[in-house]
Amino acid sequence: FMDRLPATLQLTSAAMVFSIIVGVTLGVISAARPDTAFDRVGKIVAILGQSMPVFWVGLLMVLLFAVYLGWLPVAGGIDRNGIQGLILPAVTLGWLFVAAHMRIVRSSMLSALESDYIKMIRAKGLPPRLVIWKHALKNASIPIFTLFAVNFAQLISGAVVTETIFAWPGIGRLLVDSIFVRDFPVAQTVVFFAAMFIVSINLCVDIVYAWLDPRIRMAD
Repeated sequence: FMDRLPATLQLTSAAMVFSIIVGVTLGVISAARPDTAFDRVGKIVAILGQSMPVFWVGLLMVLLFAVYLGWLPVAGGIDRNGIQGLILPAVTLGWLFVAAHMRIVRSSMLSALESDYIKMIRAKGLPPRLVIWKHALKNASIPIFTLFAVNFAQLISGAVVTETIFAWPGIGRLLVDSIFVRDFPVAQTVVFFAAMFIVSINLCVDIVYAWLDPRIRMAD
């Protein structure tokens, strides 16, 4: 398990970075320009991300970029330390959460942009870029941060399909292999540590709340 854990952490970290960058960018642009072409594109991405299962996205990525175009390797496990071997599994794993991040960012930003303090900041003449990225996004960060943390925990425990498709030597593929050969102690170890990781992430999120929002105080 400990030999496979670094590979899973590498894959899930790359997938999380991809989903955050794309999801937050689309969500902020959609909220800043509602009912425009940018907003409609963001909604289409959200619908596609929620409706396309991971295994189907992975197969499409393999067929397009590995088989037809030949740009990237099929199996990421062959070249795990290289960037090319990481792109396909990371994008496949992070695609589902792009839609989730985009939706929560858009919803939180719309609520923040309609607040009185944002109207006051705009009345002072601050540039729209500072109003959106510095003030509105910061005050809308609590539900966004919660979703980021929960999704990262789900990525750690839910990378089974992606690691199997791309032959990635992580704990997800270890779980599948152990089930096939009926090695139940290994399967129980993977499930136990995945559950412990999810609980730890949720505890850390509750603690960080007090730092993100000064109105929240930890009571005895």
